[in-house]
Amino acid sequence: MKPDNLETSIEPLINYFETLIPLNNEEKELVNKMFHPRLFRKRQYVLQEGDVCTQFNFIVRGCLRSYKIDEKGYTYILQFAAEDNWINDLGSFHGVKPSAFNIDALEDTVVLQISRDDLITLYNQAPKFTASSGCW
Repeated sequence: MKPDNLETSIEPLINYFETLIPLNNEEKELVNKMFHPRLFRKRQYVLQEGDVCTQFNFIVRGCLRSYKIDEKGYTYILQFAAEDNWINDLGSFHGVKPSAFNIDALEDTVVLQISRDDLITLYNQAPKFTASSGCW
């Protein structure tokens, strides 16, 4: 779901990056081009166990959690991620393999997403992002 009013939501991500590295106008435009807003409703899955993680998610508004459910049905929360934080399954994203856990929305949540191909393009066109990628 991508409501029209999400078009102005790139500014929190620009601000986040600028706390790590200064960005020129060209790099800001590249970020604007590569990241896409998405709304997840409360209880909606961002990623389900068994699916491949295809997006990095920066949270603009709301809260997501990642968790695992064991064979006995117990839930183990791995991470809560609120505004100005990242959440994904790195092993699934980089290894292009099924995820071992779930990510869902605890409330209506707006994220900015970047795909693997767009991330590689971002790294190639603006190498300074590779130096700061340990923080995201």
